[in-house]
Amino acid sequence: KQWYQRRVAITAGILAKAVYEGIVIDVNFAPFFIRQLLHNKNTLFSYLDELPSLDTELYKNLMFIKTYEGDVQDLGLTFSVDENEFGKVVTEDLMPGGSVTPVTDSNKISYIHQIAHYKMYTQIYKQTRAFTAGFRSIICDEWLRMFSLPELQKLVSGDCTPIDLADLKKNVRYLGGYHGGHRVIMWFWDITLHEFTDEERSALLKFVTSCSKPPLMGFSSMSPPFSIRAVDEAEETTDQTPGQALRSSFKSFLGLQAGSSSSATANSRLPTASTCFNLLKLPVYRTKQNLRDKLRYAINAGAGFELS
Repeated sequence: KQWYQRRVAITAGILAKAVYEGIVIDVNFAPFFIRQLLHNKNTLFSYLDELPSLDTELYKNLMFIKTYEGDVQDLGLTFSVDENEFGKVVTEDLMPGGSVTPVTDSNKISYIHQIAHYKMYTQIYKQTRAFTAGFRSIICDEWLRMFSLPELQKLVSGDCTPIDLADLKKNVRYLGGYHGGHRVIMWFWDITLHEFTDEERSALLKFVTSCSKPPLMGFSSMSPPFSIRAVDEAEETTDQTPGQALRSSFKSFLGLQAGSSSSATANSRLPTASTCFNLLKLPVYRTKQNLRDKLRYAINAGAGFELS
């Protein structure tokens, strides 16, 4: 459908724009798809060998046919596949007359390779073409050819390296009264450094930035910079005047609480984030344990905009 292909092209354009701006996206493409995106025809590869990256179950079934000890013709297979296209079952021939050509012991190897080629190339050809067109509308083919498959994958989704907390701490920006010597901030870094696992650090980064992997060029290249802002009950529930905002920031800077009710609210709130701004909105908790428990719950809740 044309409308579907347009959506694919638009999505690819958004992804290419992120790559162009150096924004890491938490998505991993299968190697065979990256290869088609690069149009790297000089690299020889087998669709069958790459099939597990797309459909592990289908690969296992094809290997079962390959090693089947009985008569393959008893399985009732033909050189065709049935596909559900928008609620309608359509039979596609893998070769001329494929729907009436049975799979036998003598041609089963050809059948296996044709199924793999169909699934990884023919079936997704229109979507791949639309994606490639959308991607190349932002990043030209000449630039893409500069990169290998692993390099382009890293440009899109970042590198699987541990998060450098020292680099993050060096480039973080504090707002709303927080500063490097604030007790909540000191607790925050102590928790993330000494109590969080690598998986929890990645979950925290994803919670704040929408991507679990650090920027390729380090946190100094992150735009907007990773930020932590102090929030309290009044800021989130009412419109503050400039004087109230200044008073709230000043109290946060000094590590003071606005009052008993505000303190109770702050300690019952969960941390939230504005991923568009790489901003962690962290309440001024009274204890380190409360900060640790609330932060762990928030980053592992898997919630979206409804989290509060």
